[in-house]
Parts: sequence; C-alpha cells; structure tokens
Amino acid sequence: MLEGIDEETKKHLTSIHPIGRMEKPEEVSKVVTFLASDEASFITGVNLLVDGGYTAT
Repeated sequence: MLEGIDEETKKHLTSIHPIGRMEKPEEVSKVVTFLASDEASFITGVNLLVDGGYTAT
C-alpha cells in the first residue's frame, strides 16, 4: 500500500499510529480470513477497524 511513497511520508504515517508501526498485509488478511470463517458465524453488522489504533486517537 505504501509502494512509491517517499521515506519522509512513511515515517510520518508510522509516527501517527499508536501501535508505532504500519500494518503488515498478513495482519489484515488474517482478519479477513477469520471473518470469512465459521469461527465468525455469529458476527453480523459490525465495523471492525484494523488500523493499529489510528482511529482511537
């Protein structure tokens, strides 16, 4: 997602995330896999933010 973005911008984006780093693609894909699985069969109508706490600040 950050391909082609300069280092200064990457550092800024990292600094504004409470978790202190950017997400890894596999971290997002694990959430998608869980939601598509039978393990999440009782979950309905929810917004699940996978943003490292970005929107919590």
